[in-house]
Amino acid sequence: MACLHPPDWIEARPYQQDAIRSWLDADGRGILHMATGTGKTVTALLAASHVTRSLDGDLVLVIAVPYQHLVDQWAEDLADFGVDPILGYQSRRNWQPRLERELLEFNNGVRDTCVVVTTHRTLSMESARKTLSRGNGRMMLIADEVHHLGANHTQNALMDEFSLRLGLSATPERWYDEEGTERLSSYFGGTVFDYGLEQAIESGALCEYYYVPHIVELQADEMEEYMQLTEKIGRLFARQDTGGDFEIGENQSLQTALFKRARLIGTAREKLDLLVNLFKRESDPSHSLVYCSDGSTGLDDGGQRHVDATTEQLREECSLTVERFTAREDQAERERLLSAFEAGEIPVLTSIRCLDEGVDVPATRTAYLLASTSNPRQYVQRRGRILRQHEDKKYAVIHDFITVPDTSRHPEVLSDDQYDAERTLIRKELERVTTFAESARNHPDADISGVPTTDRPLQDVKRRYDLLTA
Repeated sequence: MACLHPPDWIEARPYQQDAIRSWLDADGRGILHMATGTGKTVTALLAASHVTRSLDGDLVLVIAVPYQHLVDQWAEDLADFGVDPILGYQSRRNWQPRLERELLEFNNGVRDTCVVVTTHRTLSMESARKTLSRGNGRMMLIADEVHHLGANHTQNALMDEFSLRLGLSATPERWYDEEGTERLSSYFGGTVFDYGLEQAIESGALCEYYYVPHIVELQADEMEEYMQLTEKIGRLFARQDTGGDFEIGENQSLQTALFKRARLIGTAREKLDLLVNLFKRESDPSHSLVYCSDGSTGLDDGGQRHVDATTEQLREECSLTVERFTAREDQAERERLLSAFEAGEIPVLTSIRCLDEGVDVPATRTAYLLASTSNPRQYVQRRGRILRQHEDKKYAVIHDFITVPDTSRHPEVLSDDQYDAERTLIRKELERVTTFAESARNHPDADISGVPTTDRPLQDVKRRYDLLTA
């Protein structure tokens, strides 16, 4: 009897059926490019169920995920399909003996299917790959958040033994890594199905949203440090002698300068004051997420963590129950926080990156983006998580804090280098604004709205820096 039986209560949506059909038509290879929140996990398991039926079992199924908590989530989903998978992470002593035993049973015809859920890192290790290669039947790889596998240190997970290959991601292209993106495309056979955010909203898979950008100014001393870091980054880029074909991660000095500049933008002092004012005007602050910078407040690294400062200021000035959801909280505490947030017992969660991939918070009604990288993957993932459907939510509201130079300074009094640096900063912020605004319920006005109580519309900033077409 074949494994992987879909439960009666799971019925594939039409777009999920189309995705599975596209993958099967491509001979069981390809990447599903689907918006966050559209059910990539269920789609993949339904595809695997189809394979086990057609093969009458006889399948070694390996599901690879980027983080350990996602191993547990996939195991829960597999339980609905009648599967008790091998969880291949942490110490090998906890899972290697069972894997070897089940592969032996599989090879001898005693077991028709062997299912493993592991991390990208573990699958990249020689020991895991060597053990899996002993399987004699068909092998299938489901790669969740497949873009992670394009990194140099995880590409070993892309084993030739997997004749069936299914990649999943809302953002399959790797940022600033054409070689890694091409490696994934070559291995999986490219993207075979696209299902974007607008389609997901139209079909009801995701909820509609309002997008409200707010201008936050870098003050004079913050802008001075921004200029210094920008000049340093320019010098480091200029020193590269590789014809432009290099990975930023290989240059530690460049990587450090880029991180410092991103953190400076993320922790701009004006952001917390604006955040407090927004919460004070909010009649119902429940089910709110606040995404903070991973840096510290102040212009040096000795300041308070931005997430801590944000949490404390909201508690003190708004009299709210606010809890942190970060890497410092263990799995049990995270589950408690999410449960309390869902129930409305904790109205506000502050986070850094832990809510970016793999954590479901469908009850979220309002999100405040204090900090975002210029990497589209991060803010696209965040938006998809915020837009997940929930019975108590008609739509979502996204407040985006747009960082610009002090607008009291006029471009005509700046040097060419200063003007170019400020214009580059604004242009990068506008790329995110455009992405968010184009699918918003209040588009086309979203991208020109400023803070309602101030006279600093984004349109004026665009005009000042000749970016009206950006």
